[in-house]
Amino acid sequence: MKTGLRILILFSICLRPGSSASQELGSEKFSPTEKGNLFIYWGYNRSAYTKSDISFNGSGYGFELEDIAAKDRQTPFNFKKYIGITTFTIPQYNFTFGYYIKDGLSISYNTDHMKYVMVQNQISKITGFIYKEKSRYNGIYTKEEIVLSPEFLQFEHTDGLNYLNIELTQYKDLWVSKKGVLAASGYLGIASGILLPRSQVLFLGEGSDKFHLAGYGISADAGVKVTLLKRIVLQYKFKGGYINMPDIVINGSRNYDRAKQSFWFVEGIFTVGASFPINSTD
Repeated sequence: MKTGLRILILFSICLRPGSSASQELGSEKFSPTEKGNLFIYWGYNRSAYTKSDISFNGSGYGFELEDIAAKDRQTPFNFKKYIGITTFTIPQYNFTFGYYIKDGLSISYNTDHMKYVMVQNQISKITGFIYKEKSRYNGIYTKEEIVLSPEFLQFEHTDGLNYLNIELTQYKDLWVSKKGVLAASGYLGIASGILLPRSQVLFLGEGSDKFHLAGYGISADAGVKVTLLKRIVLQYKFKGGYINMPDIVINGSRNYDRAKQSFWFVEGIFTVGASFPINSTD
């Protein structure tokens, strides 16, 4: 946490108007973050999540599980799978399309395709009731411990935990070579958007596997981007935020069966892309 705060403070200092970096760049003709540039990026992420309480309500049951641990599921690298025209969206990916509305300020649309997988066979505390036909789990519970076996519950957002968000990003050009062959920029961003997960849920043998508008998210990020030959962009950033999903579909045959949860997340994201001026003769 302290390291993260130091990074944010450093970027905040770099982004202040009148900093030494901006003064040194005053005579430079090229800026990779000037008004009028369009940009598009594609890349991949690793993500992590805090524990969360998950509530389940439906036909014959209503209960809450406490402190559920989950992990991501990034696809092991395989050139064919990551580059293939029909498979490149299988890994945890990130897509960005944006525009510099002012010098050093952009607005962008982002798809953060994460994967959220409940850790199987962990022990949780359950409060509520279950009355399902011929189920050995039937009963009333008050914080009893329960093993979350595959027979009882499988809970994933693996196609995926889709955070669709709009971001405002403030940049500072840290260094630009004389002819613009190489440039480095730092940035801070804030975003908010919707969660459109495809949740794979199996509770006592019944479940769902479909896309659904489940909630919302808010986030902030900090990163560094390198621009090559004025057009090619490489960037790495840390992104963290809060997700609240009060309307998760857990049974495809009964529209009223729902789960809800909220948690914090963090991503490490690497992307590659390009920037194109649309109102410049450069």
